[in-house]
Amino acid sequence: MSRTLAAAVAAALALAAASAYAQQQPADPGTQSRQAASNAGASAGGASTLTGSASLGARSVAVTGTDSKYREDVNLEDGVRLFGVQLRYAPRVGEGRVDRVELDADNLGGDPFESVRLDVRKYGAYHLKLDRRRSEYFYDDTILPAALASVSGSTGGDFHTLDFERIRTSASLDVDVTPATQVSLGLERQTRTGNSSTTLSLERDEFDVEKPLDESLNALTFGVRHAWKRVTLIVDEQGRDFENTSELFLPGASPGRNGADAAELQFFRFDQSYDYSSRSHGVRVLAEPTARLDVAAGWRLEDLELDLRGDEQARGTSAAGLPFETSRAGPGAVDRDIEIADVKLGFTATERLRLVGTLRRSTLEQSGALTIGPSLGAADWQIATDGYELGAELALSPAVTVAAGRSSEARATAYAWQRDAVAAGVDRSTDRDGYFARLALELTGGFALSASVENNSIDDPFTLASPTSSVRYNVTARRRWSNGLALSGSYRNTDVDNDRSNWLADTEQATIRLIYQRPRLELSAGYARVDVARSVEQAVAAGTRITVFAIDYAAASMFRDASAYWRLNERFSIGGELSGYDNHGTFRLARDDWRAVLDVRVGADYTLRAVYRSLDYAEDEYDSYDAEILELAFGVSW
Repeated sequence: MSRTLAAAVAAALALAAASAYAQQQPADPGTQSRQAASNAGASAGGASTLTGSASLGARSVAVTGTDSKYREDVNLEDGVRLFGVQLRYAPRVGEGRVDRVELDADNLGGDPFESVRLDVRKYGAYHLKLDRRRSEYFYDDTILPAALASVSGSTGGDFHTLDFERIRTSASLDVDVTPATQVSLGLERQTRTGNSSTTLSLERDEFDVEKPLDESLNALTFGVRHAWKRVTLIVDEQGRDFENTSELFLPGASPGRNGADAAELQFFRFDQSYDYSSRSHGVRVLAEPTARLDVAAGWRLEDLELDLRGDEQARGTSAAGLPFETSRAGPGAVDRDIEIADVKLGFTATERLRLVGTLRRSTLEQSGALTIGPSLGAADWQIATDGYELGAELALSPAVTVAAGRSSEARATAYAWQRDAVAAGVDRSTDRDGYFARLALELTGGFALSASVENNSIDDPFTLASPTSSVRYNVTARRRWSNGLALSGSYRNTDVDNDRSNWLADTEQATIRLIYQRPRLELSAGYARVDVARSVEQAVAAGTRITVFAIDYAAASMFRDASAYWRLNERFSIGGELSGYDNHGTFRLARDDWRAVLDVRVGADYTLRAVYRSLDYAEDEYDSYDAEILELAFGVSW
């Protein structure tokens, strides 16, 4: 255990012992009388209250094996941490301009996920929310060990890395102008900064290049909601401004990953920074013209304008062994407009029969071009989609409800592109027709069952990786008993395929969970299995020769978990959690994670918590780690 951890534990134990000793000493009778009188007066007058809790402690981490994989999965580090702070303030009833103030802060001090939230509310007047979330993301996967890597065979592994920080800060204010009119205002800022690396294919070789991350997004939203007796109107406006510094550069001269060819780079930089502004306008109407009919209609228009400038500089030796030097630059721009309109109708025909329907239309128009030196690339998209859904819901009895319906969608796509002097275009219409059916059963004894099926047929999809058919089945059941026992399970099967390219994506998932809850004991156990199959016949043309590469991927994943928490008495509680994950198939992966928890209450206001966690991760026998994490925390509440 580190010295920092030992010092924090000693301090927590000392504070707890002092608190326990003070509570055991006889109090002065005068003090007790004055405190009782103060409490009585506060209760009678509705005094302001300030309550809260805080948890401070330290963590010790020991990792053996692949440290980068541990950072991808867990990324917890040693040190002192403020695990959590909660504050609640409620002023005297009827006084002040606020009814409640709440402050929550979690995992401060360098953890990968930190959050701070402030909530201020005056019931019937306003609601203010401030939120800040910080997260760290790291990726440096091996995929294949160096002994198995082959550049010529395209099995060199994954040479991409990511190490960045994301911060999201938001503020929202909802104001009740009148009981029927609400106005809302929202502000948001997101940033992503850090480092990453990727690969560049140039001169028949692969080069590792750096790609710094520097992105920011600022958003503003404004909305008005007004309700009449049978009609509600909602209007909202949104604006976003995004900036991205997108740059690739070679950190130093490189011979490439394939040492057998003559290609090499002495210098490379490609700057393609861009920014865009987006505006959105929306209107929605909710109406109930009669007691049996309800209508919801909406319209939204979004436009985006993106500007960029490409600048490429390169110098090196070509695959033929000749020196080359590149210097080219040019502007680029993208314009996009999206319009969406929909109408939803619901009609209660009888006490047991309800009819529903939806009509929608969406259009997308987008054009973009990029010029770098003598090279020009441009594309133009026009997509129009019309669809409808019709359905009926029938209550066969108070316990059984069935629903069925049909949906249809027609999409017209016009796509044109140009690269230098070569231009081409595609016009294609895609139609989707399908149906759905649902069953819901709920008995008074605590048993509930739901089942659904959805079948879609797609005619002439735009890409070979789009499905021509999809079928989904879903069954969920649960049973609750009065003694605190609950059992639930589900089964889901999704089959998606394209008969033109022999592409399929099938997923089958089954879960079961058992829960037992009593006032002092909580038990839970669950098991899930997910089977995934992916395959496609990828055809590659080289002149008149066409070669088919078959791609097959299969995985069988099993998730297991169990937890128990037992409050032994008023002072001591113990608990534990165990979760396991195993994946068989194309890739072999196993992960076990278990933890033990001990909570000790010292007096009425202080707690001590000790958490021990152990992780065991193994992937294809060459990428693995073991981690042991110990956390000791001192908590106080008031």
